[in-house]
Amino acid sequence: KQWYQRRVRGVSGGGLGIEYSFPRSEMKVGSVSINLVFNNTTDQEITDVRIKELEEKGSVTMEEFSIIPIIPPGQAGQGCAFINFNDTLQPAKFTVCCSKGCYSVKIQPPVGELLVPHVLIESEFDALRSKLCGMHETSGECENGKKDVSELSQLISSILATSLCFSTDQATLKFSSKTIARETPLLVSLAVSRETVKVTINSEAVVLGSMILKEIVKAIGN
Repeated sequence: KQWYQRRVRGVSGGGLGIEYSFPRSEMKVGSVSINLVFNNTTDQEITDVRIKELEEKGSVTMEEFSIIPIIPPGQAGQGCAFINFNDTLQPAKFTVCCSKGCYSVKIQPPVGELLVPHVLIESEFDALRSKLCGMHETSGECENGKKDVSELSQLISSILATSLCFSTDQATLKFSSKTIARETPLLVSLAVSRETVKVTINSEAVVLGSMILKEIVKAIGN
C-alpha cells in the first residue's frame, strides 16, 4: 500500500506543490523510502529543485537528495528520499528550494512505515514470542465487525509492513516485522472468533508496539 499526503500546496509554495508517499519498494538499510512528487502548477519553468539539510536533525538523518534540474509548466518531477527516523516518530523537517524560493516541509511517518517484513516459520515465530513476554507484550480486544481471516490479513498489511507467518491454527493470524533502523523484531498475533478479535503485540520496541496495537484495534473495530 502507498500512503499519500500533501504538504506544500501550489498556493502557498510559489506554485510548487509537493506530494509524498511511502511505497515500501525501494529500500536502503536503516532508512525509510519516501517518494516525493514535485508539481509545477505555474505557467513557467521551475528549476534547481533540491532539498537542503534537515532543520532539526536530532536522531533523524537523511541521505543526499539528487537535484531535479527542471520541471516544465504543468508537469511534475519526482525523486526518492531516504530518511533514517531511528525507529522514532520524530518528524523530518527540511527545506525544499527551487527557482521560486524555499519552503519548509515536515514529514511525519505513519508508525507502520517504520517497519519491514521479517520472514519467519511458525516454530521460529512461537519461540521468539515466548521470549518477548511480560513487559514486552501488550494486547487488546475489539468486536470483529464481520471481517473474515482474509480481510483481516489485508487490513494488517495495510497498517504495517509485515510478513504473514503460516499458522496451523486457522483461527490465529501471525505477522512478523522488524524495525528498519535497529532491526528489533515486532510480532503481531490475532486470535479470531466470530464476535471478537484479540490482538497481541510482542516486541522490545514497546512504544511502537503500543501505537500499532491502537491502530489495529481501531481499524478492526471500524
